[in-house]
Amino acid sequence: MKLLLLDDHKLFGESIKRLLEDQDGVEVCDYVFNIGDFFETLKARTYDILLVDINLKEEKTGLDLIRKILEEKPGQKIVILTSYDLLNYKDRAFKLGVADFIHKSIEIQDLMEKLERVCLGKKLQRKGEIIDPLTAREVQVLKELLTGKKKEEIAKDLGISQRTLYNHMANIYGKLDVGNALEAYNKAVKLGYMDPLV
Repeated sequence: MKLLLLDDHKLFGESIKRLLEDQDGVEVCDYVFNIGDFFETLKARTYDILLVDINLKEEKTGLDLIRKILEEKPGQKIVILTSYDLLNYKDRAFKLGVADFIHKSIEIQDLMEKLERVCLGKKLQRKGEIIDPLTAREVQVLKELLTGKKKEEIAKDLGISQRTLYNHMANIYGKLDVGNALEAYNKAVKLGYMDPLV
């Protein structure tokens, strides 16, 4: 197998490159840590599988890259290798056409089995129903609810009526099947519908 790995964490990237190169069946594993080098390398060489992280310290995410790659090379096999094991990310990745979605904590033997299966053309199908994602406005409302401000103040800050605010809240809680803002936040983060607040 000829592999190309994109990961902006250099320590992880260099380590997994060496680990994969030591495995039977891996002919080459090239590693790059930025998007520019990634596309330059893709122009110069052909790979059986591209290993791409989702969370990159650049304007584009791994999901953005996948969309672009598959537009240019529809048959390219792509595997997500990430620590962001969230249902929404998985759903979006499989809809884009990735062959597998793998968490970075995987053992090397298991990783090799998955890569060999992908190389043979066997795609993993995502199962399970994904709930409706939150809209940008609903995420904004949820963040405001977590500040502890009164509902009247939140509505005023957002430039909406209290009735509209309560409608948003009902939609958020209904989509996530929760009863309060904290439960909604925890579930939204777990599903990948909003980033953790720091």
